[in-house]
Amino acid sequence: MDTENPYGATSREEIAMFEARKNVRLPVEYKDFLLKSNGGMPTPDGFEIPGFHGQASTVNAFYGIHDGPKTKRLDWACEVHRERIPADLIPIAYDAFGNEVCIGWKGKRRGKIYFWDHEDELDEQGLSRQDYGNVYLVANSLGEFLDSLKEFED
Repeated sequence: MDTENPYGATSREEIAMFEARKNVRLPVEYKDFLLKSNGGMPTPDGFEIPGFHGQASTVNAFYGIHDGPKTKRLDWACEVHRERIPADLIPIAYDAFGNEVCIGWKGKRRGKIYFWDHEDELDEQGLSRQDYGNVYLVANSLGEFLDSLKEFED
């Protein structure tokens, strides 16, 4: 990550308080990422989305645990998407189009990185799907995801 989070560092205690508030157990790799960067805007920022019509996207920014603008906070992102994203995923970053990059926090998805497509979030009745029909695996770990980021040609 070339750009440090402008809202300051977080601590193990703040991460533990977040986990308690949200009743989640974050993967160690993600906790280490938060301690190191606490969000921020990656450079490069582009990533491929396998299985998503040959599409790609870019990470606008990662959420962090801080007192900065609420739309940049991990707590806010989790609350906004609580009944929209499958329960074993939490949003950790966003793109320019309202989609989320998520990390699995339990079970077989733990530690894996997913792309959540908001364009296809509603079912036939107009209700939030909360299934995996609009969720695409992009990396088997956060490190793999970060290492895969690249700049796209305009």
